[in-house]
Amino acid sequence: MMLGGVGFQAGLDDARRKQLEARRQEVVRASETPAAPGPDLVEQLKDLKALHDDGALTPEEFRVAKRRVLGD
Repeated sequence: MMLGGVGFQAGLDDARRKQLEARRQEVVRASETPAAPGPDLVEQLKDLKALHDDGALTPEEFRVAKRRVLGD
C-alpha cells in the first residue's frame, strides 16, 4: 500500500509519462508527412527538441524524426 504523498507522486509521474508518449506519437506522425515550409517546420523542430530534452525521444529517434521533418 502506498502512502498518500508517494501515491500522489506516482500518479503524477504516470500522467506525465502518458502526456510525453502522446506528444511523441503526434510528432512522429507529423514527421512522416513531407514538411511544409514556414512556421510549421520550425514548430515541428521545436517540438522534437522538447521531446528529446524531456527524455521522450532517444537520440536516434530524434535524429530520424528530424530528418523526416527536414525532408532529408
